Amino acid sequence: MIPEHSEKSRTNPNCELRLGVASWAKGDNTEKSVKFAWLDKNGKVARGGEFPVKALKQALEFAIRKGYVRLN
Repeated sequence: MIPEHSEKSRTNPNCELRLGVASWAKGDNTEKSVKFAWLDKNGKVARGGEFPVKALKQALEFAIRKGYVRLN
């Protein structure tokens, strides 16, 4: 991922949410992803956690249907 924006996680102060160009983008910067980035013991972002932005709606709907998330 090439990060374009980041903010501290509200659920874990040692983590960040990052938005940017997906690692699987083919050089045209059109594929975007979001990453829940956790820091290793050296303060570097661990690998993994990248998720296609266009799949977020379905993931949120699924979590709501299964009772993992409530919107109130």
